[in-house]
Amino acid sequence: MSETTILFIDRDATALAALTPGLPAGVRLAHCPDYAQARGLLQGKHGVGVVVVELGLGGADAFALLEELQQHAPSTIRVVLTASTAQADAVAAVNRGRVWRYLAKPCPPAELLPLLGDALRAHAADVRERKATRLRLLGGVKILVDILELVNPEALSYSRRIRERVLATGRALGVQPLSRLELAVTLSHIGCVALPGEIVAKMNQGQPLSPEEQQIFGMHPSIAANLLVNVDQLVPVARIIRYQNAPLHDAQPLEARILRIALDLDRMEARGVDPVKVLESMRGKAKAYDQAVVEAMLRVVYKPEPVPVRKVGLAELREGMVMAEDLVNAGGVKLLLRGQRISAASLARLTAFPEALGLREPLLVLAPPAAKGGPRGGAKGSVRRN
Repeated sequence: MSETTILFIDRDATALAALTPGLPAGVRLAHCPDYAQARGLLQGKHGVGVVVVELGLGGADAFALLEELQQHAPSTIRVVLTASTAQADAVAAVNRGRVWRYLAKPCPPAELLPLLGDALRAHAADVRERKATRLRLLGGVKILVDILELVNPEALSYSRRIRERVLATGRALGVQPLSRLELAVTLSHIGCVALPGEIVAKMNQGQPLSPEEQQIFGMHPSIAANLLVNVDQLVPVARIIRYQNAPLHDAQPLEARILRIALDLDRMEARGVDPVKVLESMRGKAKAYDQAVVEAMLRVVYKPEPVPVRKVGLAELREGMVMAEDLVNAGGVKLLLRGQRISAASLARLTAFPEALGLREPLLVLAPPAAKGGPRGGAKGSVRRN
């Protein structure tokens, strides 16, 4: 069981000694005498379950700190202690910091300990609910992506290709939460399913588009954002996607800047241009590209992870393998695209209907040793071979 911290931001730490014996196992106390030191301690700390803040240590900074906690650590329970009797302080603390309790100081241990126990339980319940909500959200996103993959693999090929590069760049830049960037890159091109298929295919293959086709293709971020904004948990993701092709500006989220550079890089790679040269050409173009993102992506591109290319039969295909080339059937129809990770839905479709789909073996895949799942059984029916 992980340790939970109760942080007191208080002038005097002497009262904490009387609280320690009454705390549950796995709970520790920490103390900061001012808001500035508390900010440094809270930054990057996810084990702080309860924060008890004394007002008046630095004027309005207490309310600013409560606001920051509410925004960046919403599961952290916020309790306010104050010797002030001013009603305005209570109203400000509740309205700006969404505090859980507002207590008058001094508050004896006999009163404070039961409240801290309730706060810890409220924190644990909130963490469980947020985790369950996130799992439900990810499950819904996976279903959506699997359906779109079967209906229009071209529309999702962009996100499949740039995914690992985007996430590696996000890690290098310390993007938090990384899960938001992961959702954004996964859903970045779902708006393409509303566009004419031939335009999406031409763009995916690096073919030139007419001005009218470019205008139509440029609509897909807004289409996707307008769909996603209807789900509360996806509103920040919708904003990232909306701005992924926008010119660089201060209001553009960092995640959108990462997507912008990755997508421009992907388009140039489709034309056969070396990715390192593309990124080096972006250096100095501060009005178009975030230079910190360019440098981070350069480090990622300079250190690609080698993945072996393998020829496999349909019976050897596994969920989690990545296509090394487009999977094209006997009629010239693309079933899976280069860089696309094989999902459970795709695998079930290929193995269930090999003849109807016109599959040809062998298939070229990138198959790292940790590929998920075991070898599949033989496919139903025969498969034409080259």
